[in-house]
Amino acid sequence: MEGNRKHIKIRILVVCFLILGLVSSITLRLLWIQTVDASELRKRAEKIWEKEELIEPSRGSITDRNGEPLVRDMVKYIIAADPTQVEDPKKAAEKLSPILNIPKDDLYRKLSNKGLRHVKLMGGGTYKVSRDVQKQVLDLKLEGIYAIPTVGRQYVEGSLAAHVLGFVNLDNSGVGGVEQRYNDLLKGRPGEIRFKKDARGIRFSDGPEEFRPPRHGKDLILTLDREIQFHVERVLDQAMDRYQAKGATAIVVDPRNGDVLAMANRPTFDPEQYATTLETGVNDVNIAISNVYEPGSTFKIVTLAAAIEEGIFQPEQTFQSGSIQVGGRKIRDWNGGRGWGEISYREGVYQSSNVAFVLLGQKLGQDRLIRYIDRFGFGRITDSTGRKTGIDLPAEAKGYFFGRRLYDSELATTAFGQGIAVTPIQQVMAVSAVANGGTLYKPRVVKAVRNPETGKLTEYKPEKLNDKVVSSETAAQVRQILTGVVQQGTGREAALKEYQVAGKTGTAQKPGDHGGYAADRHLVSFVGFAPADSPRVVVYVALDEPSVANGSVSGGTVAAPVAREILQGALKALEIKPLPSSLEEKVNRD
Repeated sequence: MEGNRKHIKIRILVVCFLILGLVSSITLRLLWIQTVDASELRKRAEKIWEKEELIEPSRGSITDRNGEPLVRDMVKYIIAADPTQVEDPKKAAEKLSPILNIPKDDLYRKLSNKGLRHVKLMGGGTYKVSRDVQKQVLDLKLEGIYAIPTVGRQYVEGSLAAHVLGFVNLDNSGVGGVEQRYNDLLKGRPGEIRFKKDARGIRFSDGPEEFRPPRHGKDLILTLDREIQFHVERVLDQAMDRYQAKGATAIVVDPRNGDVLAMANRPTFDPEQYATTLETGVNDVNIAISNVYEPGSTFKIVTLAAAIEEGIFQPEQTFQSGSIQVGGRKIRDWNGGRGWGEISYREGVYQSSNVAFVLLGQKLGQDRLIRYIDRFGFGRITDSTGRKTGIDLPAEAKGYFFGRRLYDSELATTAFGQGIAVTPIQQVMAVSAVANGGTLYKPRVVKAVRNPETGKLTEYKPEKLNDKVVSSETAAQVRQILTGVVQQGTGREAALKEYQVAGKTGTAQKPGDHGGYAADRHLVSFVGFAPADSPRVVVYVALDEPSVANGSVSGGTVAAPVAREILQGALKALEIKPLPSSLEEKVNRD
C-alpha cells in the first residue's frame, strides 16, 4: 500500500515537471517571438496583409517636326475568354475568327480548354484591339467572352514611315526605328501602390497606403515632315507599280543640318499590325540605312569633287571616250563602249563617262582618292568595312571595301563607283556636303525630346562631322557642273520648270548568281538637290531591279523621273519660292 502511494507521488511529480517544462517552453517561445523574431514575423504578416500593384506608365508620343501626331498611346482592349462558360466553342471560334484575324482552329483549341478559367485570345503576337473591334466582339453576345481595357500603341497614319518609327512588341519594348533606339526615353518608369487587404483580398477602405506615381515616357519630336513623307511614299508606290521593282528606297535630307525630312522603303509594313504584315527577309529591313550596294555613277560626285579640290579637273580639256585599258582590263563607257568621240571632261561628266572618271582617278592617285572618300564619310577603302554615318536609328550598315591597297584596275573602278559597296544614307550625306558648301553632318531623325509632365523641351543640335570636306569654292563648282548634268546630260528627266535642279544618275549592275555581273539586273538611282544655287533638299532615290516594257533601264530613265516628283512635292511643302519667270525661261533654253 505504502509502495502504491509512493509510486503515485512520483507520477504526480513527473506530470508536474512535464507541465512545468511545457509552460516554460511556451513562455520562452512567446518571449522569443515577441523579441527576437518579432521583426521578421511582422514582415511576413505584412506581406500577407498587403497588396502591391504596379501602375504602368504611358509610353511617350511621337510627332513630326511640326507637331503632327505620328504615334501615341490610346485605350485598347484584350479580348479574353472563360472556356468553362463558353457553350459552343466551335461556333464561337467561327464568329470570332474574321473579327480577330486569328485562325478559327487556334481559337477553337483555346475555347475548348475547360481546365482554364482565363485565356487571352491572340494570334501571331497581336492581342490588343481597337474600340471598334472590341464593340464587334461584344455585339456577338457570346457567353464567356469579355474585353479587358488596357493601353496600346496607335500609329496614326498606318504604315507611314514604318521603318523610321518601328513598333512595340508584347513586352512593351520598342523593336526597330526610334521605338527601339529611344526605348529607354519612351517607356517611362512604372509606379506602384501598396495597401492593406483582408483575407478575401478586399482593400481596407480606411487603411494606410503607399503610392509612387508612374513616370510617363518622354515625347519625341522627329525631323520628319509628315507632308513630305506622305508625298514620298505615294511617289514610291506609283514607281513600284510602274516599274514592277523588287524594292525601292527614298531619302529626303535638309543639307543645312542633316535633318532627315523623309525616309521610306518598299515593301513596307504596318507597325500596328506587325504580327501579320512584317515578314522576315521581305520588308523587315530599313533599306535606306541597312542595305549596301555598289553605288555606280552617283559615286562619281566624290571623284569629281576631289579632282576639282586638287586642281586637276580641267573642264574644257578633252579625252577619247569609249573605252580604256587598265591593268589588263578593258573598261567601257556605259553605252556599250561606243562613247561620244573626243569630248571635254565637262561633257564627260554630263554623259557619265566611265573613261573620264578612270582618267581622273589615275590623276588623283590612290592616296588622294582614298583620303577624299574618307572625308566624305564613307571610311577608308583600304579597310574591309566602311564607317557608319551615326544616324540615330538601329541596324545601320557600314559598307564594304577592299581591306588592302588597291590594284590599278580597282582604283579605276572605284573612281566611277564599282567594286565597293555603300549605304544610301552615306551617299545622301556625302552629296549634302557638296550642297551645303563643304560640311559633312551626322544625319538625324529626332529633333527634340519633350517632358509631357512639365512641357520642358530638350532640343538636339545638329552635329558636324567634318566642316572642311572640300572648300566652298569647290562645292560651288561641283553644284554648277551637276546642274549641267540635269539640264544637258543623263539627268534630264529630273529637271523641273520652276526650280533649278542639280544631280547625278546611277546605273549599277548587280552581282550575278555565279560570279561577275548580271546583264539584266540593275540597281538604278538618282541623287540630287534643289534649288541648285541654294539647296534646301537633297533627294536620293533607288529602285532595285526595275523593268521597262520598251526602252533601257537606267538611273536617267527610271530613277530621275521619280526623284523629280519627290523634289517637286518637297519644295512645295517647304514653300520654297520658284525661279522668276525670266530665269526659268533662260534655264529651259540652256
